[in-house]
Amino acid sequence: MERMRLSPGVMLLLAALGYAVYQQGAYHEGPHRFFAMLACGAGLLLIFGDHGRRAVVFAAAAIAPLLLSSVVSVLLSSDRSDARSTFLTLALVGIGFAAAMSIPAAHRTVAVDASIVIAAIVAVTAIWGVATHSVPFGRITEGVWRGSSSITYSNAAAAMVGSVAVLTFHLAATKGNRLHAVACTLMLAGFASTQSRGGALALLLFIVVTFVVLGPKMFARTAVSVAAGTAIASAPILFSAADSGPARPGLVVAGLVLGLIVTWSLFEVRDRFLHPVTTLAALGVGGALIAWQTGLSDPITERFTLRSGTTAGGEEAAVLFGDRAKEWSAAWEQFADSPIVGQGPGVVELRWSEAGRLFEALFVHNEYLELAVTHGVLGIVALMVTAYLFLRSGNRSELSTPVLLAVGMFMAHSTVDFLWHIPALPVFFAFLLGLSRQVPAEVGEGEAGEGVGEKHVAQEVSR
Repeated sequence: MERMRLSPGVMLLLAALGYAVYQQGAYHEGPHRFFAMLACGAGLLLIFGDHGRRAVVFAAAAIAPLLLSSVVSVLLSSDRSDARSTFLTLALVGIGFAAAMSIPAAHRTVAVDASIVIAAIVAVTAIWGVATHSVPFGRITEGVWRGSSSITYSNAAAAMVGSVAVLTFHLAATKGNRLHAVACTLMLAGFASTQSRGGALALLLFIVVTFVVLGPKMFARTAVSVAAGTAIASAPILFSAADSGPARPGLVVAGLVLGLIVTWSLFEVRDRFLHPVTTLAALGVGGALIAWQTGLSDPITERFTLRSGTTAGGEEAAVLFGDRAKEWSAAWEQFADSPIVGQGPGVVELRWSEAGRLFEALFVHNEYLELAVTHGVLGIVALMVTAYLFLRSGNRSELSTPVLLAVGMFMAHSTVDFLWHIPALPVFFAFLLGLSRQVPAEVGEGEAGEGVGEKHVAQEVSR
């Protein structure tokens, strides 16, 4: 019970994240306001504890460069309509980081498990959206039902469950806990339901990174059970995704349950028969099956393009499928107009012409390029300084590697999708990042104090 104890501030923040994830990522004004109230309440509670107070100081120092660059950008911008939400989100990111950083080492396991449960909400609702063909948990894109989850945006759902899949895989491989392996399978099934192309690229990259970090043998021991279970769980989900076909909730649920059971069973006996060649074969079969089903009626090369939703201007306005490359080009031109301090928070106007028609996109689908447009080079430098300060805050924790892999995947996915503007996501990943650091213990306090006392006794005995 002692190891499950979390401070009131941390518990309130986790409750806020659970609420935000289920309320469309707290993207809309009402849920965003309530989420902010809960998170700010968590921040106030943190100040009453020694660890929490010092963690808040670390977080405030780290977030200061981004806050300063935002102030400069706002002051020099003619449009300040998005300033309040920008400052609020930055404050919430700082609170999320501080809350996690304040957790004592002995209590961090329950914080990680709580984060996995929050991601499970996203995975399960995304799968259900495809299984039942129901909005808002699922949405139709190009004739295909994609899991959009309680966040109601497929790419955001993929960002969360894909990153947590990497986290749980690492924990399963290093700690030998098959519950983490089962959680990884659930996350990957939820990820498959989203059919996120940008997310798939980021996930593939971090599968390779995780392979390098763990080494072939440790990676292989866990990969077979997870890959086999994921293939079984994902196939019915993707088979039910075509808009032209019927919903198959019974088949999807049966496949998901069977996939989780397979992962559970194979993980227990993984040392008896696994071999790297077997691992690669299982991963190949599972990946090929998912890729085939993801393509549905479209060729694979047609599915994996840079297309995204844009609006055609003029009298015949209609939603068309454009090209992310065109959005990036338009964003770059806007960045070039004010490269030092940017256009101001939220000031993004993406327009271009093609074949005599005017097109306008709502999002850059590259968060770093959008930051350059809104905050200029000053904002990019501030982001790098803030990231450095976060990573240098306090002491490194034993969870550093798995949570940095998860956060790294989220940051990689951010190069091709619209993610940071869903308030629940940056706060959730700031919380995970905070788990990689811990507040330095003062002499005479907690475990450090006990160590100093033991050393003193040993010296007295030797004398």
